[in-house]
Amino acid sequence: MAMLAARLVLVAGMAVPLLGQTLSQEQIAAHAQAAQDAERQNDFATAVREYQQVVKALPGNAEMLSNLGVALYFDHQLPQAIAVFRKAMTLHPALLAPHLFSGLAWQRLSNPDAAIPQLEKAVQLSPSDVIAHTWLGYAYLDQSRYQDAVKQFQDACNLDPKNIDAWYALGEAYLQIGKSATSKLLAIAPDSGRVWQLAGEQFELQENKPRALNAYQEALKRRPDIAELRTQITELGGTVTDVPAAAPIAGAATSKDELYQQAHDAEEQSRTAFERVVAIDPDSYRAHQVMADSFAAAQKREDAIKEYKTVLQLKPDLPGIHLDLGRLLAENGKLPEALQEFEQEIQLQPRSAAAHVEAGKILMVMGKDPEAEKMLAAALAMDRPPADAYLQMGKLDLGHNNYSATIAMLTRYVSMAKDNPDAYYLLSRAYRATGDKERMNEALELFKKTSKEARAHSLPTE
Repeated sequence: MAMLAARLVLVAGMAVPLLGQTLSQEQIAAHAQAAQDAERQNDFATAVREYQQVVKALPGNAEMLSNLGVALYFDHQLPQAIAVFRKAMTLHPALLAPHLFSGLAWQRLSNPDAAIPQLEKAVQLSPSDVIAHTWLGYAYLDQSRYQDAVKQFQDACNLDPKNIDAWYALGEAYLQIGKSATSKLLAIAPDSGRVWQLAGEQFELQENKPRALNAYQEALKRRPDIAELRTQITELGGTVTDVPAAAPIAGAATSKDELYQQAHDAEEQSRTAFERVVAIDPDSYRAHQVMADSFAAAQKREDAIKEYKTVLQLKPDLPGIHLDLGRLLAENGKLPEALQEFEQEIQLQPRSAAAHVEAGKILMVMGKDPEAEKMLAAALAMDRPPADAYLQMGKLDLGHNNYSATIAMLTRYVSMAKDNPDAYYLLSRAYRATGDKERMNEALELFKKTSKEARAHSLPTE
Protein backbone atom coordinates (compact mmCIF):
# COMPACT_ATOMS: atom_id res chain seq x y z
CA MET A 1 0.00 0.00 0.00
CA ALA A 2 3.00 2.33 0.22
CA MET A 3 2.62 3.26 -3.43
CA LEU A 4 -1.05 4.11 -2.96
CA ALA A 5 -1.00 6.15 0.21
CA ALA A 6 -0.84 9.88 -0.34
CA ARG A 7 0.72 12.15 2.27
CA LEU A 8 -1.73 13.72 4.66
CA VAL A 9 -2.16 17.41 3.90
CA LEU A 10 -3.69 19.55 6.68
CA VAL A 11 -5.04 23.04 6.56
CA ALA A 12 -3.65 25.76 8.75
CA GLY A 13 -5.42 26.37 12.02
CA MET A 14 -6.60 24.19 14.83
CA ALA A 15 -10.19 23.39 13.91
CA VAL A 16 -12.43 22.71 10.90
CA PRO A 17 -16.26 22.86 10.99
CA LEU A 18 -18.03 19.57 10.21
CA LEU A 19 -21.82 19.18 10.12
CA GLY A 20 -22.34 21.54 12.99
CA GLN A 21 -19.40 20.10 14.88
CA THR A 22 -15.74 21.04 14.99
CA LEU A 23 -12.89 18.64 14.27
CA SER A 24 -9.51 19.60 15.57
CA GLN A 25 -6.40 19.16 13.53
CA GLU A 26 -5.49 16.24 15.79
CA GLN A 27 -8.86 14.56 15.16
CA ILE A 28 -8.47 14.93 11.42
CA ALA A 29 -5.00 13.42 11.64
CA ALA A 30 -6.39 10.57 13.75
CA HIS A 31 -9.01 9.71 11.12
CA ALA A 32 -6.37 9.82 8.38
CA GLN A 33 -4.04 7.59 10.38
CA ALA A 34 -6.87 5.14 11.05
CA ALA A 35 -7.61 5.02 7.33
CA GLN A 36 -3.99 4.28 6.49
CA ASP A 37 -3.82 1.61 9.18
CA ALA A 38 -6.94 -0.02 7.73
CA GLU A 39 -5.43 0.04 4.23
CA ARG A 40 -2.34 -1.78 5.47
CA GLN A 41 -4.65 -4.48 6.82
CA ASN A 42 -6.62 -4.58 3.54
CA ASP A 43 -9.70 -3.39 5.44
CA PHE A 44 -10.84 -0.98 2.78
CA ALA A 45 -14.41 -0.60 4.06
CA THR A 46 -12.99 0.92 7.24
CA ALA A 47 -10.53 3.01 5.23
CA VAL A 48 -13.44 4.43 3.22
CA ARG A 49 -15.32 5.45 6.36
CA GLU A 50 -12.27 7.10 7.89
CA TYR A 51 -11.32 8.98 4.72
CA GLN A 52 -14.92 10.16 4.37
CA GLN A 53 -14.56 11.88 7.74
CA VAL A 54 -11.37 13.57 6.58
CA VAL A 55 -12.92 14.65 3.27
CA LYS A 56 -15.93 16.14 5.05
CA ALA A 57 -13.53 18.20 7.13
CA LEU A 58 -11.30 19.08 4.15
CA PRO A 59 -13.64 19.20 1.12
CA GLY A 60 -11.19 21.17 -1.00
CA ASN A 61 -8.23 18.86 -0.46
CA ALA A 62 -7.55 16.96 -3.68
CA GLU A 63 -5.07 14.58 -2.04
CA MET A 64 -7.62 13.46 0.55
CA LEU A 65 -10.26 13.00 -2.14
CA SER A 66 -7.74 10.93 -4.05
CA ASN A 67 -7.08 8.78 -0.99
CA LEU A 68 -10.82 8.22 -0.55
CA GLY A 69 -11.14 7.29 -4.22
CA VAL A 70 -8.34 4.72 -3.94
CA ALA A 71 -9.98 3.17 -0.87
CA LEU A 72 -13.31 3.02 -2.72
CA TYR A 73 -11.56 1.40 -5.69
CA PHE A 74 -10.10 -1.38 -3.55
CA ASP A 75 -13.43 -1.78 -1.76
CA HIS A 76 -14.91 -2.56 -5.22
CA GLN A 77 -17.10 0.57 -5.24
CA LEU A 78 -15.95 1.55 -8.71
CA PRO A 79 -18.62 4.06 -9.82
CA GLN A 80 -18.32 5.86 -6.46
CA ALA A 81 -14.53 5.91 -6.82
CA ILE A 82 -14.78 7.44 -10.29
CA ALA A 83 -17.07 10.21 -9.00
CA VAL A 84 -14.62 11.06 -6.22
CA PHE A 85 -11.65 11.02 -8.59
CA ARG A 86 -13.50 13.42 -10.89
CA LYS A 87 -13.75 15.92 -8.02
CA ALA A 88 -10.06 15.47 -7.22
CA MET A 89 -9.09 16.08 -10.86
CA THR A 90 -11.09 19.31 -10.90
CA LEU A 91 -9.20 20.55 -7.85
CA HIS A 92 -5.77 19.28 -8.94
CA PRO A 93 -5.57 18.29 -12.64
CA ALA A 94 -1.89 17.27 -12.39
CA LEU A 95 -2.37 14.80 -9.54
CA LEU A 96 -1.45 11.31 -10.76
CA ALA A 97 -3.56 8.95 -8.64
CA PRO A 98 -7.02 10.19 -9.72
CA HIS A 99 -6.20 9.72 -13.41
CA LEU A 100 -4.49 6.37 -12.88
CA PHE A 101 -7.14 4.80 -10.66
CA SER A 102 -10.01 6.33 -12.56
CA GLY A 103 -8.59 4.63 -15.65
CA LEU A 104 -8.23 1.34 -13.79
CA ALA A 105 -11.81 1.60 -12.55
CA TRP A 106 -13.20 2.28 -16.02
CA GLN A 107 -11.19 -0.64 -17.40
CA ARG A 108 -12.56 -2.96 -14.71
CA LEU A 109 -16.02 -1.74 -15.67
CA SER A 110 -15.29 -2.91 -19.24
CA ASN A 111 -15.27 0.61 -20.64
CA PRO A 112 -11.90 1.11 -22.37
CA ASP A 113 -13.22 4.17 -24.20
CA ALA A 114 -13.47 5.98 -20.86
CA ALA A 115 -10.35 4.35 -19.42
CA ILE A 116 -7.92 5.32 -22.18
CA PRO A 117 -7.99 9.14 -21.78
CA GLN A 118 -7.35 8.79 -18.04
CA LEU A 119 -4.57 6.26 -18.47
CA GLU A 120 -2.96 8.29 -21.24
CA LYS A 121 -2.98 11.27 -18.90
CA ALA A 122 -1.43 9.13 -16.16
CA VAL A 123 1.38 8.09 -18.52
CA GLN A 124 1.89 11.73 -19.50
CA LEU A 125 2.09 12.78 -15.83
CA SER A 126 4.35 9.88 -14.83
CA PRO A 127 6.18 8.33 -17.82
CA SER A 128 8.00 5.91 -15.52
CA ASP A 129 4.82 4.40 -14.01
CA VAL A 130 4.79 0.72 -15.01
CA ILE A 131 1.20 0.19 -13.89
CA ALA A 132 -0.05 3.07 -16.05
CA HIS A 133 1.73 1.74 -19.15
CA THR A 134 0.52 -1.82 -18.55
CA TRP A 135 -3.14 -0.96 -18.04
CA LEU A 136 -3.13 1.46 -20.93
CA GLY A 137 -1.86 -1.44 -23.01
CA TYR A 138 -4.74 -3.63 -21.85
CA ALA A 139 -7.23 -0.89 -22.73
CA TYR A 140 -5.72 -0.61 -26.20
CA LEU A 141 -6.02 -4.39 -26.59
CA ASP A 142 -9.74 -4.15 -25.83
CA GLN A 143 -10.04 -1.69 -28.71
CA SER A 144 -8.01 -4.01 -31.00
CA ARG A 145 -5.25 -1.38 -31.17
CA TYR A 146 -2.60 -4.08 -31.01
CA GLN A 147 0.47 -2.09 -32.05
CA ASP A 148 -0.39 0.66 -29.57
CA ALA A 149 -0.73 -2.00 -26.89
CA VAL A 150 2.64 -3.51 -27.77
CA LYS A 151 4.28 -0.09 -27.40
CA GLN A 152 2.89 0.34 -23.88
CA PHE A 153 3.87 -3.16 -22.78
CA GLN A 154 7.36 -2.72 -24.23
CA ASP A 155 7.71 0.52 -22.27
CA ALA A 156 6.64 -1.28 -19.11
CA CYS A 157 9.16 -4.08 -19.72
CA ASN A 158 11.94 -1.57 -20.34
CA LEU A 159 11.08 0.30 -17.14
CA ASP A 160 10.94 -2.90 -15.08
CA PRO A 161 12.76 -5.75 -16.89
CA LYS A 162 11.78 -8.29 -14.25
CA ASN A 163 8.07 -7.50 -14.28
CA ILE A 164 6.43 -10.80 -15.20
CA ASP A 165 3.00 -9.18 -15.63
CA ALA A 166 4.33 -6.78 -18.25
CA TRP A 167 6.15 -9.53 -20.14
CA TYR A 168 3.07 -11.76 -20.09
CA ALA A 169 0.92 -8.89 -21.38
CA LEU A 170 3.44 -8.26 -24.18
CA GLY A 171 3.20 -11.91 -25.19
CA GLU A 172 -0.59 -11.69 -25.28
CA ALA A 173 -0.47 -8.58 -27.46
CA TYR A 174 1.77 -10.28 -30.00
CA LEU A 175 -0.58 -13.28 -30.00
CA GLN A 176 -3.43 -10.99 -31.00
CA ILE A 177 -1.35 -9.47 -33.79
CA GLY A 178 -0.62 -12.97 -35.06
CA LYS A 179 -4.29 -13.98 -34.93
CA SER A 180 -5.32 -10.82 -36.78
CA ALA A 181 -2.79 -11.40 -39.57
CA THR A 182 -3.81 -15.06 -39.84
CA SER A 183 -7.49 -14.12 -40.15
CA LYS A 184 -6.69 -11.65 -42.93
CA LEU A 185 -4.63 -14.27 -44.76
CA LEU A 186 -7.42 -16.82 -44.50
CA ALA A 187 -9.87 -14.29 -45.87
CA ILE A 188 -7.90 -13.56 -49.04
CA ALA A 189 -6.22 -16.94 -49.69
CA PRO A 190 -7.72 -19.79 -47.64
CA ASP A 191 -5.98 -22.59 -49.56
CA SER A 192 -2.66 -20.89 -50.23
CA GLY A 193 0.77 -22.24 -49.51
CA ARG A 194 1.28 -19.68 -46.76
CA VAL A 195 -1.88 -20.85 -44.97
CA TRP A 196 -0.66 -24.45 -45.10
CA GLN A 197 2.73 -23.30 -43.83
CA LEU A 198 1.12 -21.56 -40.83
CA ALA A 199 -0.89 -24.71 -40.18
CA GLY A 200 2.32 -26.74 -40.18
CA GLU A 201 3.92 -24.40 -37.68
CA GLN A 202 0.90 -24.70 -35.39
CA PHE A 203 1.04 -28.48 -35.58
CA GLU A 204 4.73 -28.37 -34.69
CA LEU A 205 3.94 -26.27 -31.62
CA GLN A 206 1.39 -28.92 -30.66
CA GLU A 207 4.13 -31.56 -31.15
CA ASN A 208 2.04 -33.21 -33.86
CA LYS A 209 4.82 -34.00 -36.32
CA PRO A 210 2.82 -36.14 -38.80
CA ARG A 211 0.27 -33.38 -39.35
CA ALA A 212 2.98 -30.74 -39.48
CA LEU A 213 4.84 -32.70 -42.16
CA ASN A 214 1.67 -33.14 -44.21
CA ALA A 215 0.89 -29.42 -43.97
CA TYR A 216 4.38 -28.42 -45.09
CA GLN A 217 4.19 -30.81 -48.02
CA GLU A 218 0.85 -29.33 -49.08
CA ALA A 219 2.37 -25.86 -48.75
CA LEU A 220 5.32 -26.83 -50.96
CA LYS A 221 2.99 -28.13 -53.69
CA ARG A 222 1.37 -24.70 -53.83
CA ARG A 223 4.53 -22.64 -53.34
CA PRO A 224 7.65 -24.49 -54.55
CA ASP A 225 9.45 -21.14 -54.54
CA ILE A 226 9.50 -20.93 -50.70
CA ALA A 227 12.91 -22.34 -49.81
CA GLU A 228 12.34 -22.68 -46.04
CA LEU A 229 9.54 -25.19 -46.66
CA ARG A 230 12.10 -27.70 -47.89
CA THR A 231 14.08 -27.24 -44.69
CA GLN A 232 10.97 -27.62 -42.56
CA ILE A 233 10.05 -30.84 -44.38
CA THR A 234 13.48 -32.45 -44.19
CA GLU A 235 13.82 -31.59 -40.49
CA LEU A 236 10.67 -33.63 -39.89
CA GLY A 237 12.03 -36.58 -41.88
CA GLY A 238 10.17 -35.91 -45.12
CA THR A 239 11.45 -35.77 -48.68
CA VAL A 240 11.16 -33.01 -51.26
CA THR A 241 12.65 -34.68 -54.32
CA ASP A 242 9.25 -35.09 -55.97
CA VAL A 243 8.65 -31.31 -55.98
CA PRO A 244 10.89 -29.40 -58.40
CA ALA A 245 12.36 -26.19 -57.04
CA ALA A 246 11.06 -22.92 -58.40
CA ALA A 247 12.67 -19.52 -58.59
CA PRO A 248 11.65 -17.04 -55.89
CA ILE A 249 8.89 -14.68 -56.90
CA ALA A 250 10.45 -11.55 -58.32
CA GLY A 251 9.68 -8.09 -57.03
CA ALA A 252 8.00 -7.03 -53.83
CA ALA A 253 6.51 -9.64 -51.54
CA THR A 254 2.88 -10.44 -52.21
CA SER A 255 0.19 -9.56 -49.69
CA LYS A 256 -0.03 -13.24 -48.78
CA ASP A 257 3.69 -13.33 -47.99
CA GLU A 258 3.45 -10.14 -45.96
CA LEU A 259 0.53 -11.43 -43.88
CA TYR A 260 2.29 -14.75 -43.34
CA GLN A 261 5.40 -12.92 -42.16
CA GLN A 262 3.37 -10.77 -39.77
CA ALA A 263 1.73 -13.83 -38.27
CA HIS A 264 4.99 -15.79 -38.11
CA ASP A 265 6.99 -12.93 -36.56
CA ALA A 266 4.26 -12.16 -34.02
CA GLU A 267 4.24 -15.80 -32.93
CA GLU A 268 8.01 -15.71 -32.48
CA GLN A 269 7.86 -12.47 -30.49
CA SER A 270 5.04 -13.81 -28.37
CA ARG A 271 6.99 -16.96 -27.56
CA THR A 272 10.06 -14.87 -26.68
CA ALA A 273 8.03 -12.77 -24.23
CA PHE A 274 6.52 -15.84 -22.59
CA GLU A 275 9.94 -17.47 -22.32
CA ARG A 276 11.15 -14.35 -20.54
CA VAL A 277 8.37 -14.79 -17.96
CA VAL A 278 9.52 -18.34 -17.24
CA ALA A 279 13.18 -17.31 -17.12
CA ILE A 280 12.51 -14.51 -14.63
CA ASP A 281 10.52 -16.64 -12.21
CA PRO A 282 9.81 -20.25 -13.23
CA ASP A 283 7.67 -20.82 -10.12
CA SER A 284 5.50 -17.72 -10.54
CA TYR A 285 1.79 -17.67 -11.27
CA ARG A 286 2.52 -16.15 -14.67
CA ALA A 287 4.95 -18.95 -15.54
CA HIS A 288 2.27 -21.50 -14.70
CA GLN A 289 -0.21 -19.46 -16.75
CA VAL A 290 2.16 -19.63 -19.72
CA MET A 291 2.30 -23.40 -19.34
CA ALA A 292 -1.48 -23.62 -19.00
CA ASP A 293 -2.05 -21.52 -22.11
CA SER A 294 0.44 -23.66 -24.03
CA PHE A 295 -1.26 -26.89 -22.98
CA ALA A 296 -4.67 -25.47 -23.84
CA ALA A 297 -3.46 -24.46 -27.32
CA ALA A 298 -2.10 -27.98 -27.81
CA GLN A 299 -5.49 -29.38 -26.71
CA LYS A 300 -3.92 -31.04 -23.68
CA ARG A 301 -6.85 -30.17 -21.47
CA GLU A 302 -6.02 -32.13 -18.35
CA ASP A 303 -2.52 -30.65 -18.21
CA ALA A 304 -3.92 -27.18 -18.82
CA ILE A 305 -6.53 -27.60 -16.07
CA LYS A 306 -3.85 -28.66 -13.61
CA GLU A 307 -1.71 -25.62 -14.43
CA TYR A 308 -4.61 -23.16 -14.20
CA LYS A 309 -5.47 -24.57 -10.77
CA THR A 310 -1.87 -23.99 -9.73
CA VAL A 311 -2.15 -20.39 -10.93
CA LEU A 312 -5.18 -19.91 -8.68
CA GLN A 313 -3.35 -21.40 -5.71
CA LEU A 314 -0.57 -18.87 -6.21
CA LYS A 315 -2.75 -15.89 -7.20
CA PRO A 316 -6.43 -16.45 -6.26
CA ASP A 317 -7.51 -12.99 -7.40
CA LEU A 318 -5.96 -13.06 -10.89
CA PRO A 319 -8.67 -12.04 -13.40
CA GLY A 320 -9.46 -14.36 -16.28
CA ILE A 321 -8.14 -17.62 -14.86
CA HIS A 322 -11.47 -18.92 -13.55
CA LEU A 323 -12.89 -18.10 -17.00
CA ASP A 324 -10.18 -20.06 -18.85
CA LEU A 325 -10.42 -22.95 -16.41
CA GLY A 326 -14.21 -23.04 -16.66
CA ARG A 327 -14.10 -23.25 -20.44
CA LEU A 328 -11.76 -26.23 -20.31
CA LEU A 329 -13.91 -27.97 -17.72
CA ALA A 330 -16.97 -27.37 -19.89
CA GLU A 331 -15.18 -28.89 -22.89
CA ASN A 332 -14.46 -31.93 -20.71
CA GLY A 333 -18.15 -32.22 -19.85
CA LYS A 334 -17.70 -31.18 -16.22
CA LEU A 335 -20.57 -28.71 -16.24
CA PRO A 336 -21.15 -28.13 -12.49
CA GLU A 337 -17.43 -27.53 -11.97
CA ALA A 338 -17.32 -25.20 -14.96
CA LEU A 339 -20.31 -23.22 -13.68
CA GLN A 340 -18.61 -22.83 -10.31
CA GLU A 341 -15.53 -21.36 -12.01
CA PHE A 342 -17.61 -18.89 -14.01
CA GLU A 343 -19.43 -17.81 -10.85
CA GLN A 344 -16.10 -17.24 -9.11
CA GLU A 345 -14.92 -15.15 -12.06
CA ILE A 346 -18.06 -13.05 -11.70
CA GLN A 347 -17.28 -12.53 -8.01
CA LEU A 348 -13.84 -11.25 -8.98
CA GLN A 349 -15.06 -9.27 -11.98
CA PRO A 350 -18.75 -8.40 -11.65
CA ARG A 351 -18.60 -6.65 -15.04
CA SER A 352 -17.15 -9.63 -16.92
CA ALA A 353 -19.67 -10.07 -19.72
CA ALA A 354 -17.77 -13.13 -20.98
CA ALA A 355 -18.15 -14.90 -17.63
CA HIS A 356 -21.88 -14.16 -17.56
CA VAL A 357 -22.31 -15.52 -21.09
CA GLU A 358 -20.33 -18.69 -20.34
CA ALA A 359 -22.35 -19.26 -17.16
CA GLY A 360 -25.54 -18.73 -19.13
CA LYS A 361 -24.50 -21.31 -21.73
CA ILE A 362 -23.82 -23.90 -19.02
CA LEU A 363 -27.14 -23.20 -17.32
CA MET A 364 -28.95 -23.64 -20.66
CA VAL A 365 -27.34 -27.05 -21.16
CA MET A 366 -28.30 -27.98 -17.59
CA GLY A 367 -31.92 -27.06 -18.34
CA LYS A 368 -31.96 -24.09 -15.97
CA ASP A 369 -33.39 -21.56 -18.41
CA PRO A 370 -34.56 -18.91 -15.88
CA GLU A 371 -31.08 -18.73 -14.33
CA ALA A 372 -29.52 -18.72 -17.80
CA GLU A 373 -31.74 -15.82 -18.87
CA LYS A 374 -30.63 -13.79 -15.84
CA MET A 375 -26.97 -14.33 -16.68
CA LEU A 376 -27.41 -13.44 -20.35
CA ALA A 377 -29.55 -10.42 -19.54
CA ALA A 378 -26.81 -9.18 -17.20
CA ALA A 379 -24.26 -9.52 -20.01
CA LEU A 380 -26.52 -7.67 -22.45
CA ALA A 381 -26.98 -4.82 -19.97
CA MET A 382 -23.24 -4.06 -19.92
CA ASP A 383 -21.52 -1.36 -21.93
CA ARG A 384 -19.94 -3.74 -24.45
CA PRO A 385 -21.89 -6.99 -24.53
CA PRO A 386 -20.12 -9.64 -26.61
CA ALA A 387 -21.82 -10.80 -29.78
CA ASP A 388 -22.20 -14.28 -28.28
CA ALA A 389 -24.61 -12.87 -25.68
CA TYR A 390 -27.11 -12.05 -28.45
CA LEU A 391 -26.66 -15.49 -30.03
CA GLN A 392 -27.25 -17.35 -26.78
CA MET A 393 -30.27 -15.25 -25.83
CA GLY A 394 -31.65 -15.89 -29.31
CA LYS A 395 -31.28 -19.62 -28.78
CA LEU A 396 -33.04 -19.34 -25.44
CA ASP A 397 -35.92 -17.35 -26.93
CA LEU A 398 -36.24 -19.84 -29.79
CA GLY A 399 -36.51 -22.68 -27.30
CA HIS A 400 -39.39 -20.84 -25.63
CA ASN A 401 -41.12 -20.21 -28.99
CA ASN A 402 -40.62 -16.48 -28.55
CA TYR A 403 -39.96 -15.91 -32.22
CA SER A 404 -40.05 -12.12 -32.40
CA ALA A 405 -37.46 -11.89 -29.63
CA THR A 406 -35.41 -14.60 -31.35
CA ILE A 407 -35.37 -12.64 -34.60
CA ALA A 408 -34.41 -9.42 -32.81
CA MET A 409 -31.51 -11.06 -30.96
CA LEU A 410 -30.16 -13.04 -33.90
CA THR A 411 -30.48 -10.09 -36.27
CA ARG A 412 -28.37 -8.05 -33.86
CA TYR A 413 -25.89 -10.93 -33.64
CA VAL A 414 -25.38 -11.31 -37.40
CA SER A 415 -24.88 -7.55 -37.69
CA MET A 416 -21.82 -8.05 -35.45
CA ALA A 417 -20.68 -11.51 -36.58
CA LYS A 418 -21.64 -12.14 -40.19
CA ASP A 419 -19.86 -15.46 -40.71
CA ASN A 420 -21.61 -17.87 -38.32
CA PRO A 421 -23.81 -20.33 -40.25
CA ASP A 422 -25.53 -21.52 -37.06
CA ALA A 423 -27.06 -18.09 -36.52
CA TYR A 424 -28.59 -18.03 -40.00
CA TYR A 425 -29.99 -21.52 -39.55
CA LEU A 426 -31.64 -20.50 -36.27
CA LEU A 427 -32.98 -17.36 -37.95
CA SER A 428 -34.49 -19.48 -40.72
CA ARG A 429 -36.33 -21.54 -38.10
CA ALA A 430 -37.71 -18.44 -36.43
CA TYR A 431 -38.86 -16.96 -39.75
CA ARG A 432 -40.48 -20.26 -40.74
CA ALA A 433 -42.41 -20.30 -37.45
CA THR A 434 -43.71 -16.79 -38.15
CA GLY A 435 -44.70 -17.70 -41.71
CA ASP A 436 -42.18 -15.32 -43.32
CA LYS A 437 -41.03 -17.62 -46.14
CA GLU A 438 -39.12 -14.91 -48.00
CA ARG A 439 -36.85 -14.12 -45.06
CA MET A 440 -36.62 -17.82 -44.20
CA ASN A 441 -35.21 -18.55 -47.66
CA GLU A 442 -32.81 -15.59 -47.39
CA ALA A 443 -31.52 -16.93 -44.08
CA LEU A 444 -31.12 -20.43 -45.53
CA GLU A 445 -29.10 -19.07 -48.45
CA LEU A 446 -26.84 -17.23 -46.03
CA PHE A 447 -26.54 -20.43 -44.01
CA LYS A 448 -25.29 -22.32 -47.07
CA LYS A 449 -22.93 -19.51 -48.08
CA THR A 450 -21.34 -19.04 -44.65
CA SER A 451 -21.06 -22.80 -44.10
CA LYS A 452 -18.95 -23.07 -47.23
CA GLU A 453 -16.87 -20.03 -46.27
CA ALA A 454 -16.34 -21.30 -42.72
CA ARG A 455 -14.82 -24.50 -44.06
CA ALA A 456 -12.57 -22.57 -46.40
CA HIS A 457 -11.51 -19.77 -44.04
CA SER A 458 -9.88 -21.89 -41.35
CA LEU A 459 -6.41 -23.31 -40.92
CA PRO A 460 -6.17 -26.84 -42.32
CA THR A 461 -6.64 -29.57 -39.73
CA GLU A 462 -5.33 -32.49 -41.76
